[in-house]
Amino acid sequence: MKTAVALIAGLVFGLACGHTVAQTAAPAGAARDVLVEERLRELPAPLLSADGRWRLVAEDAAVIVQQSDGPLRRVHPALSLDGREQGRPSALLALSARRSFVLAFDGLPELWEIALDPQAEPIFDGYVHDYRMGEGIAKPGFLGVRRTRLQEPLRALVGDGAYVLGRAADVDAPGRGRARLVLVQLDVRRPIARFEPDADPDLGQAQLQQEDDRRLLVIPDRRGGAALRIDLRAARLLPR
Repeated sequence: MKTAVALIAGLVFGLACGHTVAQTAAPAGAARDVLVEERLRELPAPLLSADGRWRLVAEDAAVIVQQSDGPLRRVHPALSLDGREQGRPSALLALSARRSFVLAFDGLPELWEIALDPQAEPIFDGYVHDYRMGEGIAKPGFLGVRRTRLQEPLRALVGDGAYVLGRAADVDAPGRGRARLVLVQLDVRRPIARFEPDADPDLGQAQLQQEDDRRLLVIPDRRGGAALRIDLRAARLLPR
């Protein structure tokens, strides 16, 4: 018999589509992923890491990573690698298991991961034949930007481990036709699937469920239809 155990995917939610969603305080020592969806006409609120030691602040043309109670601070302009494209932060995500922040931008088709682990591996941008052999020019992994190039910008995020699901601009009029969802695998730094369901998925209310040997992301449909169920590791949208 199949059993499904719902796990809360996010504890702190921002404003989405003009309405306020609840905030719940995490128990001491809890390690939960935190989601902040796009805010209309506003930047995402500052976001704390799961352990509370780091803070991510969004500005119009940059993001700032800083220690919560220390002097260490890093500013990253919201620019593409070649400096030709500029974005504005649209969604922030804290991944507890990876000890990292993930963020998306309006106007910049990239997904960024910023490692909070001092032992994070170096970052190799561009095409590198074999980074383990030391080819290419490395940048420090700790507090550095690990980029994933996308086809279009994302405006909402939810994640589980190395898998991040983002919502791009809808195929049709917002909330009336097909949504556009992009699944990114952070370890390989590329999108691995795209979905266009006839729904208005509410990523801010997404939950993780364990169903037999599958870990599913379950996303309510704001239009009242059946929830979307995505098998993240199989990169598959299950039939509704």
